[in-house]
Amino acid sequence: MSDAPVIHWFRRDLRLTDNTALRAALKTRQPVIALFIFDPVFERSAYFSANRMAWLIENLKMLDAMLRDYGTRLVIRRGDSVRVLHQFVFETRADAVYANADYTPFSTRRDTRAAEVLGRTPLHLFDDLVLHAPGTVMTGSLKPYSVYTPFRKRWLELPKPAVQTGHIDGRRFHDLIGIDAPEIPMLADFGTRERVIDLPPAGELAAQRRLNEFTRSAIFQYRDRRNRLTPDPFTDPAPLGTSYLSPYLRLGVLSPRQAYGAAVSAKNAAGDDENARLSVDTWIAELAWREFYMHVMFHFPYVRHSNFNPLFDQVEYRTAPDELQRWQEGMTGYPVIDAAMRQLNAVGWMHNRARMIVGSFLTKSLLIDYHAGERYFMRHLLDGDPAANIGGWQWIAGGGTDAQPYYRIFNPVLQSQRYDPDGDYIRYWIPELRDLSAKAIHAPWELPNPPSGYPPPIVDHKFARERALSAFQRIKKEAAQ
Repeated sequence: MSDAPVIHWFRRDLRLTDNTALRAALKTRQPVIALFIFDPVFERSAYFSANRMAWLIENLKMLDAMLRDYGTRLVIRRGDSVRVLHQFVFETRADAVYANADYTPFSTRRDTRAAEVLGRTPLHLFDDLVLHAPGTVMTGSLKPYSVYTPFRKRWLELPKPAVQTGHIDGRRFHDLIGIDAPEIPMLADFGTRERVIDLPPAGELAAQRRLNEFTRSAIFQYRDRRNRLTPDPFTDPAPLGTSYLSPYLRLGVLSPRQAYGAAVSAKNAAGDDENARLSVDTWIAELAWREFYMHVMFHFPYVRHSNFNPLFDQVEYRTAPDELQRWQEGMTGYPVIDAAMRQLNAVGWMHNRARMIVGSFLTKSLLIDYHAGERYFMRHLLDGDPAANIGGWQWIAGGGTDAQPYYRIFNPVLQSQRYDPDGDYIRYWIPELRDLSAKAIHAPWELPNPPSGYPPPIVDHKFARERALSAFQRIKKEAAQ
């Protein structure tokens, strides 16, 4: 055993419990330094936003507070991740660096470069972000899956890693004497003055409370209620419907093992209630969706910038900045579209059903390239994950893996009537329509005297559908020639 420290490099694993790399570092019985690096590459990204940075900062604060209980704290550095890490290893004379792997193209390049630069100081990477790492869920011919259903079937067959429990010995953390450990930066330190939304409770204790609450009750109705549009997901207690855990999973404040383990316990507690058990299985399948898109991006990194099906890169999309802005602001004249977009702008989250509805509207009803929506979502979603976001947008636009057929174009009025039948979701987010009946609220332009202050539809659905079909059929026809 050496007296030299080791470093745990926090990235998308902002928790102390069930943290694979951190536990491995602590098992060395050498002083462990907790490090987080703010890399300017993310600040310069087209995806940067004050809301996402504020959510990250709040979770770092909670992690730092937990580390203080163990007599240490989170060391913060800013700069190019690899250069800063190399310099920090030199300063502290650390024996090794421990981290949990990420699988995006950027992350894999960064970690390859870091291992090369560190030289004789090993970078130990662990699979922690997913239940099954890319390369472990393969077809019989050892090829990656590009269709979700067979991927899910194989994913479910594989044995799942257990949650890592046990006492964390605080004596194993470095006391940081002689190491500069500044306070967690404030949002203003990143040069932004954007107004920040009200954020949900941050930190792993908040994530655990939300998980426990969901798996004690709402998970048993998930199959029947998951598509109902919910006005405000971050109330306490959380409303029935989806779990609202995605912002915590995004930053690793909650581990996938913790989520899966809690779901399995809930299924066991359901006993002979078949509907409850099926509901739990339906939610577990959503964890498989999360990992499916990570695997797709890892094996087919070109999807980061172009369609999985390259044929759809040839669609002649429209350039319509005014219409794009109306979609972003929730002023299209279609209530369910506008309610969903206003929810996104206000709370940094949107129901998955709503994501599909607004995605179809942008890419098919308005015939605007999915990249515009994908970028907007990533700037505003607290749970914005590159793999899942791109996968979802390509799916709805028709050019992704296992994609929705190009000819399936959502009718926003029918979607609204089906998933917000009483109009409560619309009334919550569109005060201009609060006095309308459940029958009238889905298509207010049909009233003899439509509400003032709310715009008429930006486009006629029938016309938009025919326009989109024509554009998609054109590329199909050209490909067949």
